[in-house]
Amino acid sequence: MKRLPALLISLAFALSALAQQSCRLCDTIPPYKHSIMLQFNRAFLDIRGIPNYLIYNVRFEDGLEQNYYANLRYGYRVHKNILVGPELMFFSQKYFFNDKILHVTSFNVGGYARFHVNRWRVFKPYADVGMSYNYAHGKYSWVENYQPTDEETQRFQPRDFHRFDAYIAPGMSFMIWQNHFNIDIGIKFSPFRYNVNSKMFVFTWKIGYNFNSKP
Repeated sequence: MKRLPALLISLAFALSALAQQSCRLCDTIPPYKHSIMLQFNRAFLDIRGIPNYLIYNVRFEDGLEQNYYANLRYGYRVHKNILVGPELMFFSQKYFFNDKILHVTSFNVGGYARFHVNRWRVFKPYADVGMSYNYAHGKYSWVENYQPTDEETQRFQPRDFHRFDAYIAPGMSFMIWQNHFNIDIGIKFSPFRYNVNSKMFVFTWKIGYNFNSKP
């Protein structure tokens, strides 16, 4: 047991020395005031759709559909480690049943706050917190050669959905060209199930441009 304090002290000195050396990688560029971030990709329902998430024009024989997700946000830096701003999200998806298809189009309008760690030059850990108002429209269509009854036609009418959404999204920003551009990779968690995979979390990415306004 006497070796444990000595080991901890040695570890503390080693971490301190490593921290001093890592300052060579510290970021000396002042944070930019403005940021615009964009995401647009095909989404996937299960693991078979991962190529759709990465590559366009990928199709499967069983008719796995290609769905779409888009995100646009603006951020203003109120502190060197904090960005705040509005956010717009769009999602389009098809749900398949035995004899019908549900088409869902969803819009989110809200705001977010990003907490950055602006220490290192190339990568910056972050955590996003966001809230938004969601409007979704759902309508049905029928599979080929299926003739719905009058009762089915009346029952499956187009519907609108309204709710509030919230999420938290930890991740990592990779900075390019003197921090003018960033590529974000993270995971978004929400108490509400995401349409993209019917789960309470989803992988996310964004490309951003950071700048200062002219005086």
